[in-house]
This record gives sequence, structure tokens and C-alpha cells, in this order.
Amino acid sequence: MCPRCAREARHNTQKEPLPLKKPPQKAAVKKEKILVKGPSSEPPPDSIIQNSKEIATKEISEEGVKAKEQKKPDRKQTAGKATAAQKDDKVEEEIKLTEAQEQEIIGRYQDYVQEMQRPPGGRRKTIARDMGIPLQAVIQTLRKWSQGDLFLQRLIRENRFLIEKSYFQYLEEETSFSALKKRIAQETGLDLWEVARYLDLLHDGEDKLRNVPDVSGEQETAILSEYQKYLSGTAPPSAFLHPLIAERTGVTPKQVYKVLLAYRLKRFRERWG
Repeated sequence: MCPRCAREARHNTQKEPLPLKKPPQKAAVKKEKILVKGPSSEPPPDSIIQNSKEIATKEISEEGVKAKEQKKPDRKQTAGKATAAQKDDKVEEEIKLTEAQEQEIIGRYQDYVQEMQRPPGGRRKTIARDMGIPLQAVIQTLRKWSQGDLFLQRLIRENRFLIEKSYFQYLEEETSFSALKKRIAQETGLDLWEVARYLDLLHDGEDKLRNVPDVSGEQETAILSEYQKYLSGTAPPSAFLHPLIAERTGVTPKQVYKVLLAYRLKRFRERWG
């Protein structure tokens, strides 16, 4: 080869592009793995879609049934309540008294109130036994009568305070309980029955307070001292008596009520037997 041809051959060899290097085999393997891991773009078969709809519909239906079952009342309980109500109505219908019997019940009860008598077993049970009628008949009659005898609504706090104050003021002066009530009615300008009814209420509730804890001797003295201050006043305090004394003496209102009731009953029994 001549020198010129040799130079051209070398020149052409340098201009030829270098062969591209192939990527390592591992990279291709990774790429294939990535493709395998990717989510499938094919839509799910119609059978899967249909099954999903059926499952969802079934769940909704079951929830609806459960909700209805929870709201649905128990027929046995409903029937039991209806039967009980029918029995009550039947009892109400069976207890019928004459007007004379009702007036006698009311009259006997008023006599107990006027004399502040509480027979063993209670007034209502005693009336029922003495008259030979059901206890429920007495209860119904007195309930109906008391609904029209709204004496407590007619007596404002000042009236009730004057009755209580006058009672202890004249307790030792009058010769009989009847005379004492008449004097209180005259002094306060109230009806005699209203006076008797409220005095009876002030001495009521001994059986209901038996389970109330007793107070100490010092607490009892403090309670009665506060009560005397109350009676010596010219008007009732703005706060109710029992909570007010309870706050001042460190006891409960029911304990105050128990102490004051025992004091009133003691004074009444000592004076009138």
C-alpha cells in the first residue's frame, strides 16, 4: 500500500463511530420486575362487578332489617302494658261510691286533720277499715277532693309564717287546741280550715324521716336556736327555712326537718297529750 492509501485508511478508521455499549443485563432484569409489579390496566371481569354489587346490596338490606327490628316494639311487652292498663281501668270502674260515702270519707279525714290525729296504720287505711270499703276507693276520693282544696296555693309564705309564729306564741296560753286554732285564725285573718290544715302539715312526716341520720347534740341545739330566731322575726327570710338552717349548722335540710318536726310534736304532746 502506498503512503497515501495508508493515510486515508487510517483517517477513515478514526471517523467510524464507536460501537454503543449495551446496558448491563441486571438493569434489564430490574425493569422487567418493575413492569411485573405494576397494577394491571385490564378492567375487572363483569362477574366480579356483579358480585360486588350483590354484596353491597345485601349488606344494606341486612342493616335496614336490623334497624327495623330495633325500632319494632316487642309485642309481648306491648300486650302486657295494654293488659295492665285494662286492669287498672277495670279497677277504676269497679270502685264506685255513693255521694254519701264520699262525703263521709271527706268528713272523717277532716276530723283527723282538725284534731291532728294520726291513728296507727294511717288515716286512709283506718277510714277504709271502719267503713268497710276498699282502700283505693278512699285514696281516689281524697285525691279528687284535695285537687279542689288548694289551700297551700292560697296561703302565701307570709301567711304560713304567721300561722307558725302565732302557734308557738299562744301555745301555752290557750286551754284547748280548738281555741288555739280559732285565735290564730282571728289574729291572721285566715280561714279556720286553712289554719288547721297548715298546722297539720307542720306536724306531718314522722314516718318518712325515720331513716334520716340523727344529728349530734350540739347540732340539734344550733338548729333549734336558728329556729327560735326564725320565729322571733317579723317576716320569713328570703331563703327557704330548712336549707337556710342546714347551711348555717352544717347538716342536711332533711336533718333540719327531722329535728324541727320532733320539736313540734314534743311541744304538742306535752301541751295536749
